[in-house]
Amino acid sequence: MTTKGPTGRKSTLAEAQAAAKCFLQEALPDTHYVEIVKVVRLQSDDAMWEVGAVVWQPDATIQSPDDATRHPMPDQKLHVVRMDDQLNVTRYETPETAGQQA
Repeated sequence: MTTKGPTGRKSTLAEAQAAAKCFLQEALPDTHYVEIVKVVRLQSDDAMWEVGAVVWQPDATIQSPDDATRHPMPDQKLHVVRMDDQLNVTRYETPETAGQQA
């Protein structure tokens, strides 16, 4: 999955943040909230962004202490998204999938 960004110019920090948030919300089902916690322009030959985000999703193994409501308890996990300067996702990692290509 890729997220298209601006072409012909360098992307900004705000654009990288918004693109990563949009990618995560589309890629992950039942996302309650995405909090961007890190945005870094990587120093390399290819202009790239690395964005860290905490994603809140329901955890099926954690049940609500109030049995009457049966609301799933949200769980948070850190996700890392790498994008090129056109904001195309080039790598996506979670703690479980560290190192896999997008």
